[in-house]
Amino acid sequence: MMDPVCGMEVKETSKFKSMYKGKVYYFCSHHCKVAFDKDPEVYLKGGPKGMPT
Repeated sequence: MMDPVCGMEVKETSKFKSMYKGKVYYFCSHHCKVAFDKDPEVYLKGGPKGMPT
């Protein structure tokens, strides 16, 4: 599966995950999780924005 924030491939074993609208999203890093949690719709509608800085 893909990190919705940066587009990196992530596995369900990732310790960074969030539940949003009944679906679990997995992230490659704490940075991506925080960005998604702040405004999930930005990433779900616009797609990955590239690697986090």
